[in-house]
Amino acid sequence: MLRWILFGLAGLVVAAVVAVATAPARFVDLALDRATLGRVRLAEAEGTVWQGSGRLVFADLGGEDAQRLSTPGVAIPGRVGWAVRPWPLFAGLVDAAISVDGMPQPVRLQGSFAEMRVGPGALSLPSVELSRLGSPWNSIRPSGALAVRWEPLTIRGGQMHGRATVELREAASAMTPVRPLGSYRVEIDGQGSRADVGLQTLSGPLKLTGKGTWDARAGLRFEADASAEPNEAERLQSFLGLVGRREGGRTIIRIGA
Repeated sequence: MLRWILFGLAGLVVAAVVAVATAPARFVDLALDRATLGRVRLAEAEGTVWQGSGRLVFADLGGEDAQRLSTPGVAIPGRVGWAVRPWPLFAGLVDAAISVDGMPQPVRLQGSFAEMRVGPGALSLPSVELSRLGSPWNSIRPSGALAVRWEPLTIRGGQMHGRATVELREAASAMTPVRPLGSYRVEIDGQGSRADVGLQTLSGPLKLTGKGTWDARAGLRFEADASAEPNEAERLQSFLGLVGRREGGRTIIRIGA
């Protein structure tokens, strides 16, 4: 009898190991859904939690289908892939690699659950629609090519330390015939619970400059000046009135202020 009990316990252990080893990739979507309160989802998941792929979606929670996986939103073009080494997890460590179509090489994630280190990387997205990200994007309906670069990052206690740069190139808007509006760079300097954010214009008739901060509690507080080159001032006048508020000869864009 004891032998059969031991055989049964061994069978349960083997079944549990097999279940964990073959856990489907859709569990990653469930984890993202819970961690981001439904803002980030994983669609078309394939593989397992240890090695798989899917399409990353920033969900639009404004509709009735907010809790469904097919929720409309901004989908990152291409697929996101991951590979996680399971054995370090038994020691409380993480060793994983993440890749995205448009990324020259996978990004390494190492560390512990208390402190995660993200390796340097870059990502280029040839065409992105930003209108489903909510205010103020839904009013100006911008699109363009997106390029993201970051230095080594450290995430400790939910706080980020490191620098990243986001460029929106050849930006356009459905609310104006002027195309392109320009190319712009956002620089982010993470300093724990706070990040400094700066905006500058690289080229184009619509000039934008601004700065602000992102705080873990207060969110984003940002202010920018917008203006038009003289040769496009007339055609951009109504658009400037849409994106900000006129204060004298300036158009001011405020977010979270």
